[in-house]
Amino acid sequence: MNILIAGGGSAGHINPALSIAKKIRNNHPEYKILFIGSERGLEKDLVPREGFDIEFIEIEGFRRPFGLKSIKTLFVLIKGLFQARKIIKRFKPDIAIGTGGFVAGPAIYISSLYKAKILIHEQNAYPGITNKMLARRADVAMASFQSALKSLSKAKKTVLTGNLIDESFSCFAKYQPSEGIKTVVIIGGSQGAMTVNNAVTGMINEYMKETDFKLIFAPGKRHYEEVIGKITKTLKNVTVRDYIYDRDTVYASADLMVTRGGATTISEVLAMGMPSIIIPSPFVPDNAQEKNAEQIFNRDACEIIYDNGEFNSKVLYDKIMNLLGNNDKLIALSENAYSLGIRDANQRVYEEFSEVVNEINRSGK
Repeated sequence: MNILIAGGGSAGHINPALSIAKKIRNNHPEYKILFIGSERGLEKDLVPREGFDIEFIEIEGFRRPFGLKSIKTLFVLIKGLFQARKIIKRFKPDIAIGTGGFVAGPAIYISSLYKAKILIHEQNAYPGITNKMLARRADVAMASFQSALKSLSKAKKTVLTGNLIDESFSCFAKYQPSEGIKTVVIIGGSQGAMTVNNAVTGMINEYMKETDFKLIFAPGKRHYEEVIGKITKTLKNVTVRDYIYDRDTVYASADLMVTRGGATTISEVLAMGMPSIIIPSPFVPDNAQEKNAEQIFNRDACEIIYDNGEFNSKVLYDKIMNLLGNNDKLIALSENAYSLGIRDANQRVYEEFSEVVNEINRSGK
């Protein structure tokens, strides 16, 4: 059985793809698994790191409003379609799985033309354009949020599965606030986020003391060197990392998470029952991150700081310190988050995958 997987650009699309790939490999090591990605995305690093083969196509997303750059993007898309066709014609996938991101569009579309069974997974509360377009070609469309299913209704089957996260996020003890100095983990998203990074560096330079809290800060590979250069105060309680590969153990060490509103990170935080402050990116199409965060905030399972003109170092520092000083609030956020977490999403997705495999075997393809 040949399995093609496409999803990339940000870790929010790649990590779910890796989660299902590992689940398939663990159960069927004889299956051939191939990723299609972009050399400009994080998949170039993350996929080989997990021991999977990957081939690359050229792709970039359309920017709004549409203009002259969109014409160039259209030509890149056409080139990516031909590159995907070449790979797929050679690999001959029986099943193609898309987890969103622009690279999934050509890979999954061409796979459907070559009669592969199509599964797609949407991480966000409201689907992006790629999965909306692919839904009409999907045998199974899966979603992390109930709110996403309506936009995927043209698929032959729709299923609420929860988000694909590494199963290790479900294996930690119940949250308890630390006694003494607490730990805060701040991640600006896999691509980094300059407004968040600037707020954090300002907080370190202007407000933080070594007795406040231990800080683990990941500004993203793209901005790491710039952030290091902006930090002018040396504090023993501050650690800066470009990217957190061991996310499960680092998150488990935290008393409080501060993160963007990417669906995968939110799902990891909910699965662990971590108290969190979500700072949704205002630069994501269709306000997807705000919609993700508000779904959680409305259930009293996180705090939100909007990334607007009023967001700054002082706002961030005060919000963190207020929460760290209120163990009852931390515990309430944790309990509500845990109640929303779906910890068996990988198994649910794998069961849908297995049904498609059985259908292929019954048809004698």
